[in-house]
Amino acid sequence: MLRVQSRGICSSAIRQAGVAGKGKSQGFSKTTTGNRPAPKRITPTTLYKNWPNTVHTAKLNHNAQAVVDVPLFNPSNLNSCIDNVTYFNGKQTKALRHLGSFKKGQFNELFVKPISLVRQGSTQKLLKQLASKDSPRVIITGEPGVGKTSLLAQMHACAVEDNQIVVNISYPELFLNGRNDFFFDKELKAYVQPMYLKNLIRKISKANDKTLLESVKLSKNYKYIKTTLKGTEDITFKKGENTLYDLLSASINANLRGSQFKDIINELYSQKNTPVLFTVDNFSRMLTGAFTAYKNSNNEPIHLLELQIGKTVMDLASGDIKLNNDKSRVLLAISGVDRTNRTLPVALGKIPADPYIERHIYEPKFVEILQKGKVAEFEVPKLSKEDAKSLIQYYIDAKVVSHKDIESKTLEQLTEEKYFLSGNGNPRELIKSLVLTHK
Repeated sequence: MLRVQSRGICSSAIRQAGVAGKGKSQGFSKTTTGNRPAPKRITPTTLYKNWPNTVHTAKLNHNAQAVVDVPLFNPSNLNSCIDNVTYFNGKQTKALRHLGSFKKGQFNELFVKPISLVRQGSTQKLLKQLASKDSPRVIITGEPGVGKTSLLAQMHACAVEDNQIVVNISYPELFLNGRNDFFFDKELKAYVQPMYLKNLIRKISKANDKTLLESVKLSKNYKYIKTTLKGTEDITFKKGENTLYDLLSASINANLRGSQFKDIINELYSQKNTPVLFTVDNFSRMLTGAFTAYKNSNNEPIHLLELQIGKTVMDLASGDIKLNNDKSRVLLAISGVDRTNRTLPVALGKIPADPYIERHIYEPKFVEILQKGKVAEFEVPKLSKEDAKSLIQYYIDAKVVSHKDIESKTLEQLTEEKYFLSGNGNPRELIKSLVLTHK
C-alpha cells in the first residue's frame, strides 16, 4: 500500500514540475558581429570541388582568347623554335594528355592550348645531354616553379616525334598512398597493385602509336587466364606472331596483372629496334618516402622496394634493367611540392654522406641505387629577361594581362617589373604576378 502511494506522489510531482528558471547568462557575449556564412564542407560525396581541381577539369580554356601565328613545337627543326612560345601539334597533344604530362597549377586553363617556351639553355641543352651515350639516366632538378614538368613534357613530345615508346609515371603518390588494392605475389616476391597496374598499362597503350607497338614482336610465349561468367578462358601469345600491342591490350585476371606488367617491361627492354623513354615526374616523392602507407600482415609499413612498381622504377634507375637500345633513356624529375631530404644531394655528390642520420632524412639504399646507375643531374635554369619578354608578349596577345598594366606601361617596363617580382625569372611566379596580383 505504501509503495503504491509513494509511486503516485512521484508521478504527481513530475507532472506538476515546471521548467527551471533561466538565470543570467555568463561568459562571452553571443551577439553576432558579422554575417559571414559558414563555409561549405567539401567531402568526396558533395558536388563541390576545391578551386585547383575545378579549374583543371572545368574546360575553362574553351573561353580563352586564341592567338594567331604561334609556331608548332618541332623537334626536327628546333632552331626555328628557340626563344619562342610554341603549341604542341595534334599528335603530340593527344599523347601528352594520355601520359599525364599536363598538370594542375600550370595555368593551362588560361590558353586555348597548352603552351611551351623553347629555350636554348633548357630544351636544347637537355636534348644534347640525352643524346650523349654517357648520360642514359638523367634527373631534372631546379627550384619550385622553374619548369621541370614543362621540360619533361617537351621531352615526351620529342620522343613521340622520334617514334619512341614512352612510359610515364606522373604521380608516384598514387601507388604510395595506400589507396590501391594490393597483395603479395609469391612468384614475383613483391607486392602487386592490380588496379594501378591496369591503369598504367592502359596509359602505355593509349599514349603510344598503335602501329609502333605492333611493330614490336614478342620474344617469348606467354599464357594467361581470364575468368568470366561463361567460365575460364586461356589467353596465349606466341613468339614472333603476337606483338607488344596484343600484350598491352590483354584483359586477364587481376591476380596475374603483376606477371603481365613484368612481361611488358621485359619485352620493352629486351628488344633493340625501338627506343624506349621511361620517365617519372615527382620522383622526389619516392626519394623522400622510403616506407609507403601500405602495411603488411604484421602491421608494419611496406618499403618502396617491396612494391613491384617501385622496384621496377629503381631497377631502371640503377641499371639492373639494361637499356639494349642505344637511344633508350631513363628521365626523372623532382617536384617542389615534395619535402626535401639529403638523399638526392648525397647521391649527386653535393654533400657528404652521414650514416648516423635518421632514415626519413637520408635513405642509403636509394643513394646506392642512383650512384650505381650513374644518374646525371640537369638543373633547369631560370628565365632570362628575353625569355620573360617573349612570355609576357604572348600573355598580352592571349588577353590574360590586366588592361591597366598594358595601358600604363610599355612592354619593356612591364618586363622589368614582373621579372623582379618573379624572383628574377621563375616562370610560375611570373604568370602569378600577371594574373593573380591585380590592384
